[in-house]
Amino acid sequence: MRNAPLKMACLVLLFIVIAINSYLLIKTDPAQHTLLLAASILLSVGIFILFFFTTSWRNHRSLQFEHLFNEYPIPMWIYEKASMRFLSVNDAALKKYGYSRKEFMQLTLLDIRNKEDIPLLLENANERCSSGEYRGIWLHRKKDGSNFYVEIYSLPAVYYGKNARFIMSKDVDADVRASKNAEEMGMRYELLAQATNDAVYDKNMITNKVTWNHGLANLFQYNNIHETDLVHWWQTNIHANDHARVTTSLAACITAGFNYWSEEYRFQCANGDYKYVVDRAYIIYENGQPIRMIGTIQDIDKHVKQAMLLEAQNRTLREIAWINSHEIRRPVVSILSIAGLFDKSNQDKRLNTQLMEWLHESTQQLDSIIHKIEHKVKTYE
Repeated sequence: MRNAPLKMACLVLLFIVIAINSYLLIKTDPAQHTLLLAASILLSVGIFILFFFTTSWRNHRSLQFEHLFNEYPIPMWIYEKASMRFLSVNDAALKKYGYSRKEFMQLTLLDIRNKEDIPLLLENANERCSSGEYRGIWLHRKKDGSNFYVEIYSLPAVYYGKNARFIMSKDVDADVRASKNAEEMGMRYELLAQATNDAVYDKNMITNKVTWNHGLANLFQYNNIHETDLVHWWQTNIHANDHARVTTSLAACITAGFNYWSEEYRFQCANGDYKYVVDRAYIIYENGQPIRMIGTIQDIDKHVKQAMLLEAQNRTLREIAWINSHEIRRPVVSILSIAGLFDKSNQDKRLNTQLMEWLHESTQQLDSIIHKIEHKVKTYE
């Protein structure tokens, strides 16, 4: 019964006034009865007016609260502690959870949770929500069965004489899932950094602070460089012939908003030598701005140099094949032709002498070509 204590107090007060008035009427002279009766009526009317305005004021405040409760954009409800049944829900809760008001009022807190979470809910309700304020993050379930994370704000309340709790449920699903993804990514990064010999780096794109794993020492023999500007250090150790290409490629990737970036270049080791490396990175953006870049620098020097050597060998083999098919053929044809012109009877000595000179020249050409091939073979070996 709404305003029951106030109504009871006013009725008790009215009864006291009537009792006192009756007593005074009995004890006083009949001439004063009319005056006392008028005073009693005025006092009773005053009590009634006080009761009316007090009740109206409380009802007005109650209506204001209910309007604010229903129109507030964040889901809210009131539930009975003993049964966990919903006593009142606002419009935002109906929209968020997908139930009609009639359906919601037939549910309990257990109906908006997954079955596996119910034991923890009951334990939490008994231990943490027994009296004072409570705040926590829980996984709630909508009517369609989908789950989302909410942050709960809970306060004790008395609703129509029932011991209850007032709840505000803020949707934090996107933040929680982003945090979980970031945590999982961080764990993967740490495992990767420990498991590989590659140089793994994590760059804060806002502060330009870079964290490297042990790969700097393993690959490039750099130690004790943690106090230096690692971004500037990385840029200055890129080979001069590769520097412009690499920095331009990275800038273009960020400008275009791409997540993946990769380049091959030469990087200077602590001893001054250069190694061929491949740099692969994943760039994270927030509101269109790059905030984090996680990548690995892998040593591919051996593979690149082997490929370069193989290419040089193939080029040498192609040159030898060309010499065999073109340059050797010319003196060999000349030798065969000259040999066919010799006067076997040796009667034309002058002709044979000339042919011998030509044969000697062709032989020298053939010898020169053979030496050239030998040089190519040595280069190949």
